[in-house]
Amino acid sequence: MCNNKVPQRSYSEKNANLPKQLPLVGLGCSSFSSFFSSEDSDDEFTVDTVSRELPVVIGWIQTIQHAVLNRGINLLDTAPWYGHGVSETVVGYALDTILSDEGCDQAQQRKLARSDLIINTKVGRYEADVLKQFDFSYETTIKSVQRSLERMNCSYIDVIQLHDPEFAPSISILLKETIPALLECKRRGWARALGLTGYPLDVQHEILVKAASEFNTMVFDQSLVYCHNNIHDNSLFSEYCFPSERAATDTFAGFCQHSNINLMAAAPLSMGLLTHSGPPAWHPAPTVLKEACVKASKLCASEGVNISSLAILYSLSHPSIGCTLLGMKDEKEVDVAADLASRFSTVIFDKESQDSILDQVLTRKEKDVLEKLLDKTDGPFAQLKEDYRWDGRKAARTFWELVDGMKQKS
Repeated sequence: MCNNKVPQRSYSEKNANLPKQLPLVGLGCSSFSSFFSSEDSDDEFTVDTVSRELPVVIGWIQTIQHAVLNRGINLLDTAPWYGHGVSETVVGYALDTILSDEGCDQAQQRKLARSDLIINTKVGRYEADVLKQFDFSYETTIKSVQRSLERMNCSYIDVIQLHDPEFAPSISILLKETIPALLECKRRGWARALGLTGYPLDVQHEILVKAASEFNTMVFDQSLVYCHNNIHDNSLFSEYCFPSERAATDTFAGFCQHSNINLMAAAPLSMGLLTHSGPPAWHPAPTVLKEACVKASKLCASEGVNISSLAILYSLSHPSIGCTLLGMKDEKEVDVAADLASRFSTVIFDKESQDSILDQVLTRKEKDVLEKLLDKTDGPFAQLKEDYRWDGRKAARTFWELVDGMKQKS
């Protein structure tokens, strides 16, 4: 561990609603809940039973403190969906210890002003109960943002994001209820900027275009994508299937650049696919992709390279991504991520290509292994064709079929 602080990157020079700088790595806060706990875990609790005195919660608070104060990871990304309120509550506990009382003349040493942190959360997805999981109505959106502010005890949210809009019953409800509610939250000063996050890039694109048409302006300031900027799926920059006013061959990244929408990315490990232990049982990836990732993991292990470290370095290296979110459940994981990010401390992202950046940050062995992984003829992902990702729209359809079936039974 080198204990250096994570490099900061320039982010938004054109859009005053967004921060001018972001840490190269942001803290994904879904880990600060029992959201991903195994069925036999002893850490199962709810937003109504969580307490800052619980040993596991004390550990999470210390992890957030360490990330922010010691390693310079000053972006926290959470959501009401993560632990169904637990994650936001734990973030609030941590902020109580990190943020200074701006009304006091003598703030405690090392405490930060609110403006030193970027705190992002989401609306739209909430409860474990399938029938109550999604709600895109105006009233619920307003109440959700109010509740997030109360849970986190912060004066405003930097970016409030529309969460998993592919699960909305229709785009119409987003245009008529959710987005007007988000604009009202921004008008009231509860949020500085508006964002959009979901898995299918084509759904994000459709919403961005239709919202711009409906409101005669580009409503959203930021797009957060996940699992599309990694070793097995680089479609954020390579897939030409989004018609736009500029060209019929825009990538999603290209569309965002032309539209003055800033990009962030999440899940460089593809929700566990790019790890030696493999993904959780619920992972939506097709079997052939899971098998390809196992082959990739074995290839890395045979060469003495950690597949997770290599995957993180690859995702961090793209000059068009201002910040990459990574879940870090304890201080050890924070240090691993921060040490990897520190390799980029001398990189000038605005003047370098991804290949040039990778040449600077990878060891010789890591470069050789990455070349094998990306080999389009003999690499583990070479034969995947369309199976390098999963069908996000199909997952949404399956969900609503389940909801309809449950309603009919009741």
